[in-house]
Amino acid sequence: MSLTRLSQCLEHFPSGSAVGCFSVYSLETLRAVVVAAETERKPAVISLDAVDVLHVGLGPLAQAALFAARKANIPMTVHLNHGRSLADIREALELDLPSVMFDGSNLEFTENVRLTRQARDLAHESGAEIEGEFGPLCSTHQQISQVLDFLDRTEIDFLAFSVPKGLSLLEYAGRIELLAELAAKTNVPLVLHNGSRLPESLLCQTLEFGIRKVNVHTDILRALGQGLRDLMPEEQDNPLPRLSLITKEIQWLIAQHIRIFSTKR
Repeated sequence: MSLTRLSQCLEHFPSGSAVGCFSVYSLETLRAVVVAAETERKPAVISLDAVDVLHVGLGPLAQAALFAARKANIPMTVHLNHGRSLADIREALELDLPSVMFDGSNLEFTENVRLTRQARDLAHESGAEIEGEFGPLCSTHQQISQVLDFLDRTEIDFLAFSVPKGLSLLEYAGRIELLAELAAKTNVPLVLHNGSRLPESLLCQTLEFGIRKVNVHTDILRALGQGLRDLMPEEQDNPLPRLSLITKEIQWLIAQHIRIFSTKR
């Protein structure tokens, strides 16, 4: 099967379901993603966060991820998550990542458009696909018009939204309904970030209403952090058995997410 493109991964997921995009920070978390995807027999995205991999460097982890994706027995791709600068995008493309994300959501709209378009041109010149981020899930019909303008001007391959924190369930539900309206007006696949802020019922509703890729970051970090905290008090001379157990716990967590995302609604 080996390394493939994100758009090709999506072909394995019918409308109403989504591919999971899972953050890795080490060889242990990389193994957890690959084994979980192979066990569930579902394609998956290996995600390398531009900031969160700085402790090991993007290069070494990207090479390991590309190797693992090529050896996997199901389709997998490798993705740069939350690139904040054109330098981040160039570095990922030089490493032959087939998918990159430029996140200009913290910028003023016109600047986000300008830099996302430049990142898109760099990606397409290298034969890669690109995800851009508009910002939080739309809260008004007027914002939907702005999103469509963003898509027209940037011509990105995937469009990301984040789930804002601190909203009521009713407010979240209202934004998800607007998501369905947007999905009906564009063929660009929609991506969800910060989905852990939603209860599972609303998360599943986003898949029904048009989300095609879901990023999982916080849940993996929490599981890794808890596993390391559990390891520390034991003061073992050989922590490797515990690291293996942490990997299996994260693998189980990822498999759970894959089952949720891949169930057609």
